[in-house]
Amino acid sequence: MRVVTRDVGDSLSKTPTLLEFLKIMYDACVVQRNMHRKGILHRNISDGNIMMAPKDNGRYYEDCVGGYNTVKYVNQVLNPNQSPKPACLVIDLGHSADPDYLAVVSAENKNSEILAERTGTPKFISRSVSKGKLLDDFYIPHRVKMPKLDEQSHKLYIACPESKYEAYNNAVDEGGQPSSEPAATRFTHQLFHDAESTFWVISWFLARSAPKDYEKENKLNAKFEMFIKGMESHYPSNDTPDQRADFSTTPETWKQILHPSLVDVAPMLSEMHKYILPEWGYRPELNTEHPEHAHEALMRLLLREIVRIEDDKTKDVVFAPLGTRNLPE
Repeated sequence: MRVVTRDVGDSLSKTPTLLEFLKIMYDACVVQRNMHRKGILHRNISDGNIMMAPKDNGRYYEDCVGGYNTVKYVNQVLNPNQSPKPACLVIDLGHSADPDYLAVVSAENKNSEILAERTGTPKFISRSVSKGKLLDDFYIPHRVKMPKLDEQSHKLYIACPESKYEAYNNAVDEGGQPSSEPAATRFTHQLFHDAESTFWVISWFLARSAPKDYEKENKLNAKFEMFIKGMESHYPSNDTPDQRADFSTTPETWKQILHPSLVDVAPMLSEMHKYILPEWGYRPELNTEHPEHAHEALMRLLLREIVRIEDDKTKDVVFAPLGTRNLPE
């Protein structure tokens, strides 16, 4: 299914500041969660399918007030008295599917190709969807914790009526033991795969971003080169190694990947990376009871950064046009 609409948004590449980018990505997670609750799994999250919302477009925002959006947008989290005003558009439902239908097909037909079909943009497709199967049991999610919020961000988050802050903490931190038998867990495209794609969009954008006063770097960092080349060269395959699996999750590595003006978000990227790194397909009970857990993790980490910058606007970064930063050839 493809739906043709008027152009109303702007390319993500035109995002003017770090703060606005973080808000766009927070709301991109909100949109995916709201879509999932309406029976739509996007399955092709990319930097081309997430756009900035139109500015001051009353007609666009009127459509958001009808009660369809149960997860609150970031403007409502920051100010509960505001009406929904999403910072983003999520477009192109050409690969979307009904997750309940996929679950039924999974149960009735273990050989159905729709379950393992590779849908997504190569740079951003999740690792297990790229291979069409669960990752090796090396990636079983042992000792992975749900990110926690600090004082102000926690206060804002739990003020939302639908917040399940402690429920997610308990489900992830203290939930059942992961399955150790790959054959016992059926592979299918799930919502956490789209969360991984969202992480790759966030990291790809920030790695290539530079401040407006950018001066060309004379020597590129080896970690930065590895990240850019690994992302650009990825192509979905059963057998070809996925270079993205070799990226280190440490804050120090992310500081080396980012432009020096953006190193303050390295801890956020590190925590996101650590959460999406495991194969969550080994936690079927978590994905059944709390299918939005990976988006919940991303949103908490994004909100922490949003609140940090809102509290001190000197921490914001005005971007040079995306593509200005010197990239490896």
